[in-house]
Amino acid sequence: MADGKVKKLASNLGIFAIGNLGSKLISFILIPIFTRYMSTAHFGQVDLITTTVNMLLPIVALSIADAVFRFVMDTDADVKAIFSTSLSFTLCTFLLAIVALPLMIFFQVQYAGYLLVYLAFGLLQALFQNFIRGIGYVRIFAMNGLLSSVVLAVIGTIKIVVLRQGVVGYLDALIISAFVSVVFMFCSAQLWKFYSFSGNNAKLLKTLLVYSVPLIPNAFLWFFTNDASRFFVVGFLGLAANGLYAVATKIPTIINVFYNIFSQAWQISAVEEYESDQREKFFSSVFNANVGCSVILIGGILIFIRPVMTIYAGESYFEAWKIVPVLLIASFFSNLSSFYGTIYLAAKKTVGIMKTTIYGMLANVIFNITLIPLMGLQGAGIGSALGFAFVTLVRMHDTKKMIEIRVNWAQMLVSIALILGMTGVQIFIPASSYVTEILVGLLFSLIIINIQSVIKVKKFRDKK
Repeated sequence: MADGKVKKLASNLGIFAIGNLGSKLISFILIPIFTRYMSTAHFGQVDLITTTVNMLLPIVALSIADAVFRFVMDTDADVKAIFSTSLSFTLCTFLLAIVALPLMIFFQVQYAGYLLVYLAFGLLQALFQNFIRGIGYVRIFAMNGLLSSVVLAVIGTIKIVVLRQGVVGYLDALIISAFVSVVFMFCSAQLWKFYSFSGNNAKLLKTLLVYSVPLIPNAFLWFFTNDASRFFVVGFLGLAANGLYAVATKIPTIINVFYNIFSQAWQISAVEEYESDQREKFFSSVFNANVGCSVILIGGILIFIRPVMTIYAGESYFEAWKIVPVLLIASFFSNLSSFYGTIYLAAKKTVGIMKTTIYGMLANVIFNITLIPLMGLQGAGIGSALGFAFVTLVRMHDTKKMIEIRVNWAQMLVSIALILGMTGVQIFIPASSYVTEILVGLLFSLIIINIQSVIKVKKFRDKK
C-alpha cells in the first residue's frame, strides 16, 4: 500500500512536470525578450493588470473551481451534476460582473475591456483545469499548460517584438492564449458530454459554495503576499519600481514551478490517502522531503543570481537582482503554508483555511505599509516572507487536530539559517571569487543536511 502511494505520486509528478516545466520555461524565456521592448513603467502596468485579474477570479466565481476539483474526486460523485452546476454558475457570475464595465469606463480605468475579456476566459480556464484534473485527465491538463504558453510566446513575440504594440500587444497575447486554452480543454476532454441543463442542482450548488467560499480569503493570501505588494510598491515608489519588482519576482517562479508540479500531484494523493492508517507517516515524510528539495534549489539559485540577471533582463532591470534573495525565502514559506493548506482541503475543513488566511492578510498589510517606506523594494520582499512565515506557523499549530506532521526542526532551522547566510553574502559582500566559494560551500552544507529527508521518502516507498 505504501509502495502504491508514493508510486502514484511520482507518476503524477512526472506527468505534471512535462507540462509545467515546458510552459514555465517558455514564460521564463519571454521575460528577457519582452523587457528589451517594454519600459519598466509599461511592464509594471501590464503586471498590475494581470495581478488585478488574478485577484478578481476567486471573487467573481466564489472560488467554485476549487470545490469542483475536490468534490469530483469523491467515489460517489455525480460528475455531470457537479460540472453542469458549476459551469452555469460561473457563466452567470461573469454576466453579473459585466455590469461593472460602465463604472470602469466612468472612472476611466485603463484597458477596462481587455480586463473583463481576460477575466472571462480566466474563469472558464480555472474551472476546466480543476475539473479535468479532478476526474483524472492529467495528461490533458499538462498538455494544456504547455500549449497556452507556446501560444503566448508566439503571439507575444509578434505583437511586442515585431509590431511594437507594447501593453496592448501583451494583453492581446494573454487573452488569445487563455482562449486557446479553454477551447483545447473543452474539445480534447469532450467537456460537452459532462454538461446538461437537467444536471443543474441548487442543493448541490449550495454544498459547493459552502466549501468554496471560505477559500476566497486563501486566494487573497496569495494576493496580499505575492501580488498586493505591487499596489503598495506603486503607491509608495511608482510604476517604474513596480517594473523592477515584477522582473525580480520572475526568478522565484523557478521555485514555484517545481512546487506547483509537486502540489498538483500532491493534492490528489493527499485527498486519496487522508483516511489511510499511515497518513501521518506519509504526510510527514513528504513534508520533510519537500523542505529539503526546496532549500537545495533555493541555494543553487542564490549562487547564480547576479550573473543570470545580466543576461536575463534588459540593462535597466539589472538592479532587480538585489530583491530576489528575500523573494526566494518568501516562496519557500509560501510553499510550506500551501502544503498545510492541502490538509484542510483533504479534510473538507476550508473554514480553517479562511481563518488562518485572515491572520496572514492582516500581517502582510502591516508589514508592507511599515517596511516599504523604510526599505523600498526590499521591504516588499521581506514583508512577503514574514507574512507567509507567519501563516505557516499558524497552520502548523492548527492542523495538529487533523494530522500530526512530524517536522524535522533541526533540518529546517539550520537550512533557513544557511539560506539567510547566503542571502547576506550576496547582498552585502562585493562580487569576487571568494563570494562564489563561500556560496558553494554553504550550498554543499545544505545538500548534506537535507539529502537524508529525500532518501527517507524512497525508503518509505520501498516498504511493503
